[in-house]
Amino acid sequence: MTIPVRVESMNYKNIYLVLLPALLLTGCGTKYTVERPEGNPPVRVIETPEPIEPVEQPRPRIAPTTINPPVEAVQSLPAAVALRDQAAVATSANDHPRAIGLLERALRISPNDPQTFYELALNHLAMQQPQQALQLARRGLTLNPTTAQRQALERLTARSQSML
Repeated sequence: MTIPVRVESMNYKNIYLVLLPALLLTGCGTKYTVERPEGNPPVRVIETPEPIEPVEQPRPRIAPTTINPPVEAVQSLPAAVALRDQAAVATSANDHPRAIGLLERALRISPNDPQTFYELALNHLAMQQPQQALQLARRGLTLNPTTAQRQALERLTARSQSML
């Protein structure tokens, strides 16, 4: 059975409408057979190995872990360090609003830097804003500070709480 097809008048999207039925018609008359061996196929016997008894080995002694294991300190990006340096100059000139703006820009560049949080909290405390200073110091404590940074942030937290 042949189907006349005019390719010139058809667009490519409709070609599958002609080819699909033709493919289906050619496949309908095909018989598929599967050869099966007569009788039961041979069974392959797999021997299981004898179980191996575990050898008792001494366990290595592990030192008890500390609550806060030592981890690498956060490295600030150079742009954030430059902004912190500018903020330090503004802080020494008692220009705390400018220092806060610079430190907030530094936080956008390096948001996980506990040193920037410490300096920002310090400037808020100097502007008599202990609530903001407390929040910033607590956030800095959650960011993997070094031992010196942790102690400074804890002292700043205590000062901020005493001013509330």
